[in-house]
Amino acid sequence: MSWERDKDIITQRYFQAINVNNIELFGIIKENLSELQSILPLIEFVISRLESVTTLAVDNRIWDAEIILRSALETFTKFLFITTADKEEQTIRINEYWNSLAEINSIKQSAQAKRNLEHLGDSKIHRLAYLPMILPADEEAELREKWTKSERQKVEQKWSFTEMIFSISKSYRGKPFEMIVALTHSYRMSSHVMHGDETGISIIKERESRSKEDYEIAMNGHFLRLLSDSFIYCAFIAIETMDFLNLKENKTFFLENQKSLYDIQELIKKYQGKVFEDPDYDKYKTTK
Repeated sequence: MSWERDKDIITQRYFQAINVNNIELFGIIKENLSELQSILPLIEFVISRLESVTTLAVDNRIWDAEIILRSALETFTKFLFITTADKEEQTIRINEYWNSLAEINSIKQSAQAKRNLEHLGDSKIHRLAYLPMILPADEEAELREKWTKSERQKVEQKWSFTEMIFSISKSYRGKPFEMIVALTHSYRMSSHVMHGDETGISIIKERESRSKEDYEIAMNGHFLRLLSDSFIYCAFIAIETMDFLNLKENKTFFLENQKSLYDIQELIKKYQGKVFEDPDYDKYKTTK
């Protein structure tokens, strides 16, 4: 079989598994809207971003899909950071996510808007853009008193990607969960591409410098990893939602749905590679 034919088979099966997962998930969500009010926007955001990832991947826009996947992964981690905490800490983290971080960000945005207007205040367009972001003096004073620099840093550090991953890895529902640390590698590499820094640009240039055969092998493996990650995150977020709702019996459906792809694993292995773990990605470092 050719890659194109195998790709169609694999893609169809992944899309089917993802659709089955999400239809069941949102059916359960519809029945439990009040209990999920605080975390539903995160679920919707992740699922929507993953839909974009698969669409871009099928359209061969692999690097764009990688950037969107990074966004989904960061929000997915925040979702896990909330749902895997004990009930008391869940309440604290939900408040921090929706309120504390919003207040801290408003202080930053207000300060940045003031600085921008110092340089661009003569422009009507810039005044329209930045004036609404400036907090009233009394409100800003109140927030700055509430959120001292040390308190802001404490909350922001707690919600940094690295700290969230570390926290989840130490205790995932009361047990160590070291596997979650593997997400940091994909996140880091995706971040380089998203920010367009030297490493991100070099990764893409190195890929494009390969021979046609090696390039296609790498791109095919990358495509499969994007589909696989999208499905895994959809399944994981569904299972976590069931735990959050204490509907443990419903987890079986999503676990069984993962097994629906077992019969194509041998086909996938023909093309699957460890994207970003290929030593060829380090070539550019030795050519300087």
